[in-house]
Amino acid sequence: MAKKQGNQWIKLSGYLFLLGMLIAVIEGLMVGTIPSAGTLLVVLGFVVGLLGAFGMGSIGKDDIEIFMLAAIALMAVGASGAVLAGVPYVGDYLAPIVGHIAVLAAPAVAILAIEAIWKAGSIKYM
Repeated sequence: MAKKQGNQWIKLSGYLFLLGMLIAVIEGLMVGTIPSAGTLLVVLGFVVGLLGAFGMGSIGKDDIEIFMLAAIALMAVGASGAVLAGVPYVGDYLAPIVGHIAVLAAPAVAILAIEAIWKAGSIKYM
């Protein structure tokens, strides 16, 4: 029975992440369409990160390093939005989309990074 409940948390985490991605793309394409989109993305990212840290999310223990590395790269690209904005035809759309995805990923990465630092720095008993 516990396994089925665990699967529900994983599904919920995955759906929340997909919802965040959808909001990021919509808000990136049509700025101002979704009120408080930034706050909503931060909250969704925070919940996804917490579920991942507790082992109940769609980000499994095997995926944490890849997720963190990809998210950090995405945040770096999002921070340099001026570079993306310079791409002809699609740059004006890419820059805000990537920026909003970075807003979604940042809280999840922060929580998972804190968890990793905590585990690495804690005393390990044999």
